[in-house]
Amino acid sequence: MTINTNKAIQATKVDQVKASDTCAVIEQMFSDYGGQHYGEQCDQLIHAISCAHHAKQDNAPTLLIVAALLHDIGHFIADQQQLEGFDQWGHVNHAEIGANWLAQREFPASVYQPIRYHVEAKRYLAAKSNEQKRIAVSLSYASEQTLQQQGGRMSEQQQKLFELNPFFHQAVALRQYDDLGKPNEPITVSLTPWLLMIKQILAIKY
Repeated sequence: MTINTNKAIQATKVDQVKASDTCAVIEQMFSDYGGQHYGEQCDQLIHAISCAHHAKQDNAPTLLIVAALLHDIGHFIADQQQLEGFDQWGHVNHAEIGANWLAQREFPASVYQPIRYHVEAKRYLAAKSNEQKRIAVSLSYASEQTLQQQGGRMSEQQQKLFELNPFFHQAVALRQYDDLGKPNEPITVSLTPWLLMIKQILAIKY
């Protein structure tokens, strides 16, 4: 029993180190690329924190709040590595790039899967807005430009298939926070409380 307890303690310490390392990498990426705009009026640091704030205000689960904070991290990775396809709007495949990186860092699926599908959610909501005027989707100029790169508005068949996605609701909610998280006025931009939230979820085995 003592041996098992010791192993559990050691595993916990390893998890804590991994979480701290991941948080440090994320913090450094925001330091290096958080000032980038990628075509938007606000920079990426403000955008990320604003999205997370809207998710928190909406009483979203902690994992979705973290997804809101990190949904555009794929842009940072593409910028850092100067991946082919990176341009003034960021990277067209940033959702997949970010989701894959977060999965490798052992984030829960409920963080990285909504991120993987948040661009599909954008295409879905844009199509719904086009079909039903009561569903208003306000896209920024940059989002309008990248919408075409990302495949444009979904067809009716594509919408029905997307609705079957197990992360459909989380991805749609995330995309809505994404649209809301582009403030024209200054906001508090401290990463500290959000990094603590990341560290906490990485310390839990989902």
